[in-house]
Amino acid sequence: MYTISVVIFFGLLALAIYKDRKNIEFKYILFVRRTKKGIKFLDRIAKAEKFWKIFGTIGVIVAFYLMINGFWQLSNYGRGLLTGEIKSPGVSFIFPTPTSQPSIGPGFILIPFWFWIIIIISVMFPHEIMHGIMSRVEKIRVKSAGVLLFAIFPGAFVEPDEKQIKKSGVMAKLRIFAAGSFANFIVSTAVFFLVAGFLWSYYVPGTVIISEVNSTGVAAAAGLKTGMVINSINGTAVKASYSEIMAGSYLYEELAGLEPGGKIPMTANNTNFTIDLSSFSKNQTVSLGMNSKPLIVNGDEGFVMGILFQLLTWMWMLNLAIAVVNILPLYPLDGGLMVQTVAEKINKKYSKLVTFGLTFITLAVFVINFVTPFLLA
Repeated sequence: MYTISVVIFFGLLALAIYKDRKNIEFKYILFVRRTKKGIKFLDRIAKAEKFWKIFGTIGVIVAFYLMINGFWQLSNYGRGLLTGEIKSPGVSFIFPTPTSQPSIGPGFILIPFWFWIIIIISVMFPHEIMHGIMSRVEKIRVKSAGVLLFAIFPGAFVEPDEKQIKKSGVMAKLRIFAAGSFANFIVSTAVFFLVAGFLWSYYVPGTVIISEVNSTGVAAAAGLKTGMVINSINGTAVKASYSEIMAGSYLYEELAGLEPGGKIPMTANNTNFTIDLSSFSKNQTVSLGMNSKPLIVNGDEGFVMGILFQLLTWMWMLNLAIAVVNILPLYPLDGGLMVQTVAEKINKKYSKLVTFGLTFITLAVFVINFVTPFLLA
């Protein structure tokens, strides 16, 4: 049924494109629909010039931080790949899948189609609207706005007058170029704090429930069973945090400090158990031989963990990823345009050399992060 819903969506989309074909520009597999609607809306919002200029200046500072930190993190990850310390690619391609389950593999991430659509909207519209607002604040004419479709990949755009941008001052250009990534950064931060600060505490009281027990593991030997609620491990109360959703284990923090040898107490269903770790050698990582999941106290578990938290987690991660990638020193992306603007201000003669030099270096880092694991496999 999920796959059928995706097919129906594309059928309706094709019908809509056909009916509106007179207003759509067709370029092979690229479909562009321009409009002037919404420009007056941007003008109304942009009237608070003082606020938006302060906001835009903060955005420039954040954008340069994301640029430098993002480049540093990618470079460090690439170094780890080249030395063999890290095995999985640091860069992955993201595609939609016509199924309800995500899939992650070497170099790719497949996100359920309807999640992907919602996430794309959360990325595109704040990004482009903010570019439009900052353009109007800086008295740059917005010629049009619209949506596009490249094969199956949707997009949105705001089209400011490039000639006017070129004549603008340095700070005006930087505010306009930084605006999109800053908007995505704000969305990402807001979603993260919404989930970690409010939704998680509402749905998950902190404890975890055993979802699976390996019959040959030390947990089974101690008498632990599927469905038991774990209260404490080695005297430390168990608390499932939202950050552990990234680690894939909701006992990650509690088990991180355990060492081989000896016995540790565990409380589950308010009953005391003893875990024997003497079977592990000093060089081994302690594993209790069981899986766990958060204990949901409000709402249906399938909705809370399978839809709500999964969707919002992808939303904050991908908004942050897009913010960073877009603001890296890659021409003609926004980060590359920011580098070019600063370089032209410092020394116009060498600005192209600096801009394209950093672009090629950044591309090389991307290639290292994606290709290295496959070459060394």
